[in-house]
Amino acid sequence: MNELVEELKNPLVLIVDDELLQRLPMRESLEQAGFRVVEAENGMQAWDFVQNKRPDLVISDVVMPRMDGFTLCQTIRQRQELKHLPVVLATSLDDLASIERAYHAGATDFITKPINWGLIGHRVRYILRGARTAQALEESKLELVRVRLEIIRRLGWAAEYRDNETGSHIQRMSQYSALIGRTMGLSSHDQELLLNAAPMHDVGKIGIPDSILLKPGKLTVEEFSIMKTHTTLGGQLLDEEPSLLLRTAYLIALTHHERWDGSGYPFGLEREDIPLMGRICSLADVFDALTSKRPYKQPWSVEESVNEIQRCSGTAFDPNLVRVFLDILPEIVKIKDAHSDTDQPDQDTLSRHLSPR
Repeated sequence: MNELVEELKNPLVLIVDDELLQRLPMRESLEQAGFRVVEAENGMQAWDFVQNKRPDLVISDVVMPRMDGFTLCQTIRQRQELKHLPVVLATSLDDLASIERAYHAGATDFITKPINWGLIGHRVRYILRGARTAQALEESKLELVRVRLEIIRRLGWAAEYRDNETGSHIQRMSQYSALIGRTMGLSSHDQELLLNAAPMHDVGKIGIPDSILLKPGKLTVEEFSIMKTHTTLGGQLLDEEPSLLLRTAYLIALTHHERWDGSGYPFGLEREDIPLMGRICSLADVFDALTSKRPYKQPWSVEESVNEIQRCSGTAFDPNLVRVFLDILPEIVKIKDAHSDTDQPDQDTLSRHLSPR
């Protein structure tokens, strides 16, 4: 709070008005209230100043030559780095249409004419404080989102490291997933959700015993039954979280081993009953497993892997997704080559999708 008070002691205010007799009393009142003040005669002049000097607040008349106040406000709002700059438009007391237009233009607030010069300093300081508080709140929310995303990524990596995977596996499969989602027509918002939630697909492996998870040979029937519980364990870890991102991760963790023909796990869902994002991640995960080196196998070629995915179309995989995957294969390969490494076993994925039934 003390830092905020210090910042508000001498803010720089830009007055924009084509009438000198309006600027002079406003400047005098604001300087007496402790503000530094600069002036501009029109919107174009003000816009040049805003770009070069970045004032703390702009007070602009509405009717001016060479860019009016509405246009100046709209121009400022078009710049991402200026979205928090408080812009106050001066309008007549009974000009409700201008007040409405001011808000549509992105104005922070308005000052009605005739202006009370004795109170304008208090009004400007109040508007500045509110704008800076709103900016600080938004920055805090953005930081919380950033931290949440980082925790999700690191938890996904932790699951992969337990399985002797490297981070490149989840980079590849999440980017494959987002690319498939984009081609399927998902919105940019849903594509981002898929990209950020996909790394959590195997988070439940954290709860699988090392004797099973790290076993170099083929799993017994009993061991594979335990291995399959990583889907429900992942669901339990992510359940009851209200954020859309973690709800998406929950669905992916729970359903990325379901199969199109209903023979998957943990629920035996089939066809469109399997959430789309789970179906997408299943295909992306298997392609990465096929094309990666494992202690018990060399990496399959892209051609061999594609043939296997085509063979499993309609059984393991949604045929529509397979068609999309084939259409964007050159882009998939680019992602694969950009994030190559010596991946370690993802034996559960291979066992489920490739072993003879």
